This record gives sequence, C-alpha cells and structure tokens, in this order.
Amino acid sequence: MPAMCMRFWPGWSWLKKVVAEKTYGEVRAANFRRLSEMPAWTKAGTHTGGALFDLHIHDTDFVNFLFGRPQSVFSTGVTGADGAINHVVTQYHFPGGPAVCAEGSWLLARGFNMGFTIHCERATLEFDLARGSGALRMDEAGKKSRTMKLKSGDGYDAEIRYFVDCIARGERPEIVTARDAVTALEICEAEEKSVRTGAVVKL
Repeated sequence: MPAMCMRFWPGWSWLKKVVAEKTYGEVRAANFRRLSEMPAWTKAGTHTGGALFDLHIHDTDFVNFLFGRPQSVFSTGVTGADGAINHVVTQYHFPGGPAVCAEGSWLLARGFNMGFTIHCERATLEFDLARGSGALRMDEAGKKSRTMKLKSGDGYDAEIRYFVDCIARGERPEIVTARDAVTALEICEAEEKSVRTGAVVKL
C-alpha cells in the first residue's frame, strides 16, 4: 500500500465524503495548495524529486482520488540549480467537469502551510492550516460561516492504522492501491513535461 497520506488527512477525508455524496451539490472549482520551506535533508547532496515529486505528488493523487484521471495538464514552475522542479502550479483538465488546480512549493521562506478551497453549487468549503483549530470552514449563501470540527491526529497516523487493520483482517487495501500510486506518478510526469516544454500534456 503506497503512503498517499492526503487520502487519510482530517479535512481531506471529510472532503472526499461530501464530494462523493454531493452534499453541497456538484463541485464547480477546486484549488489545492501545500507550501513548504526547502527541506533540510535536500542540502546533504541527496538526489530528490524536488517539490513536484516529493510534495506535490500527494496533491495530484488527491485530485485523482476526487475527480479521476484528468484528460490533460498544464503546468508552470520554478526549477532549482539541480534541475528539480521546486515550485509547480498545475491546471487539471476534466472535460465537462470542475476547474481544478493545485500548487506545490519548496519556496516558502519559513514553515509549512496547506489548504484547499472548493466551490460547490451550494457552498464554499475551505481549509487553511494557519487557522489552527478553526482550519476547516464552510460558507453557505445566506448563512453564517461554520467551523467544522476535525478528528484528532493526522493523516500519517490514520493511514498506518488502516494499513495494519487491513493486515489484521487479511484484506487488500481499497482506499489507496499500488495502481493509484502509478497513476499519480504518471500525472506528475506529465506535469514535469509541461513545465519543461510550456505545453499542455495529454494523458
């Protein structure tokens, strides 16, 4: 089972449920973002995948988890001295579907932040880690903003518990599979090609 942690993260796992059940209607537009300072371990001369393959791949996987495989991608980015892409912004094209984009970066001056903004037919759903306990907020037309209470723990803990439970029950994981990891990698490779060529890349 690949460790695609965003599928298990509080807020993100809730989002999967409300999108699948169309709790607030169809999704019209979606934006995902995870921004970090350059990890210290990249300075040790190791070969990394840059922010695109080491960070952003999880957002790409979650886009696939919510909406399926996009028809094409268009990406722009910033390349480091080692050639790795350390900042990427991608538009995922779903014919007849929502407008979806995601940003991943190792260029943040300090710290880490992540979030999403989802515009549904009847509500806007927003997560901003910087808000702390009030990170997940929902706005519906004509109503007061509501802060949604999240489960304790994080996605790492939840995915490990799920994996161990699958072993204990002798069942194959279903929330995330090896095929899902391959798909995420294929999409990220298309994003890399788009950054380097400036072209829309079909999948």
